[in-house]
Amino acid sequence: MKRPATIQRHLDFPTITDIFDVVPLPFTEEIAAPDDISVEPNALRLVRRMGGIPPSFPDHPHTFTIPGHTLEDAKAFVSAMQATILWTGSKKARNDPGVLAPGKSKPTGQQTENLFKLEYRCPRSGTYEPAPNSRKKVGSRKCGCLARFTITHHWQTNSLRVVWHWDHNHDPYSLEDMDKSRMPKVVEKWLDDRVVSGMGWNAIQKLLNCPDLFAIDPSVAIAESPSITYDHVRTRIRNRAMVLAKKHSNVFRSIEMWNRYLISQGWNTYLPFQEDSEYYTFAFQSPWQREMMLTYGQSMVMVDATHNSVSNYCFNDGRKVSLYTIIIRDPVVGKGLPVCWAFTSSEAT
Repeated sequence: MKRPATIQRHLDFPTITDIFDVVPLPFTEEIAAPDDISVEPNALRLVRRMGGIPPSFPDHPHTFTIPGHTLEDAKAFVSAMQATILWTGSKKARNDPGVLAPGKSKPTGQQTENLFKLEYRCPRSGTYEPAPNSRKKVGSRKCGCLARFTITHHWQTNSLRVVWHWDHNHDPYSLEDMDKSRMPKVVEKWLDDRVVSGMGWNAIQKLLNCPDLFAIDPSVAIAESPSITYDHVRTRIRNRAMVLAKKHSNVFRSIEMWNRYLISQGWNTYLPFQEDSEYYTFAFQSPWQREMMLTYGQSMVMVDATHNSVSNYCFNDGRKVSLYTIIIRDPVVGKGLPVCWAFTSSEAT
């Protein structure tokens, strides 16, 4: 059911000088290691406070004006709010009062009073209806919560107004809510920093082991480290590899840039076409592979074809990308040794 709109012109928006007079303190805090315990300097020592009291106000919704008047100031308030609940952005609108698009007539009726508007809702909003034949045993985090807030820029007063529906139908400080919610942003940042530094799962797992944090009374605080799993690390490593591999949003432009880079590093490449073509081919060979092929590949060379090896995001007419691997016999172990790779738009050898 669609939520009724809040008529802001009938509300009062008193100014607050410090947003933390209304914004709750972060769920997560860092605990220093005891002097008699030796821990890694970059270990995850973040815990989540339990048993807190959600904010409450005499009015609902709670309305106020925050310091600032720009979109950056509004986003700073959102960041402070997301230090507890990871509110989900549902809508972003921008208006330019007095500016008409070409071919548009002047609108009639009540004119907008906002330059921009940001809407955020509780991540546990909405309801979930499982499929009749679903085998999923883990319940959904959706529980129909109606808590939400909006930030609008009132252009007549050049101020940022907040309307906060603060009443949740669940306890944000409960263990159940912690299990069903995403990890806090501060924990995500810690994990991202470890992945960017080149750490894998084995190294990160050692940094998650802080026995003194596990001994804390769970009714007071719970360590954040158990929420990090192998899948979290694996996903970030794969995403980072994809970002590093994609030098340009256009696939052909990205391959052209890679071709120039490989040539500068002494590789052999073959790229006869710069754009989509029926005979598109990109072959590359490292200096070591070239040496192996010239030294040990004089008698026999094999070709291995892997069709539909990657998702097709570049070729038209439904043509797929195929990978061809040039292989010789390894002189040491007697197995296949790749000495060249080629991506093509053709499935014919």
